[in-house]
Amino acid sequence: MLRRLPDHVVAPLLRALMTLPRPRTSQLILRRAEDGRRPSWDATTDYDVLFRDRRVGRIWHFDYAGKTGGEMARHLWHWYWRDVEDRADAEGHTHSLEHAMQGFRAARDAGQVRSA
Repeated sequence: MLRRLPDHVVAPLLRALMTLPRPRTSQLILRRAEDGRRPSWDATTDYDVLFRDRRVGRIWHFDYAGKTGGEMARHLWHWYWRDVEDRADAEGHTHSLEHAMQGFRAARDAGQVRSA
């Protein structure tokens, strides 16, 4: 059976909790994708990005050889946040997995996306 604590006990505890800085759980985890996805799924180069055990995005490699030239041919790694309304601020592409991870993290840290 639960009992409510008296206000004179709860109030100081709440005040103390309010002074603590809110911890930011910032760990993003890469996990190889298990399900096939477009544009060209390859289990070795397709990742889900997890935050608190929830899929929040994707990082994947796509080889544009023979499909297009110019600028896009140099940007083989792509990333995006899931369920974000303004996709322009929540996706990008670059030339390496490391830079894709940095772009993903930078968008989150800049407050462009929330990982609630």
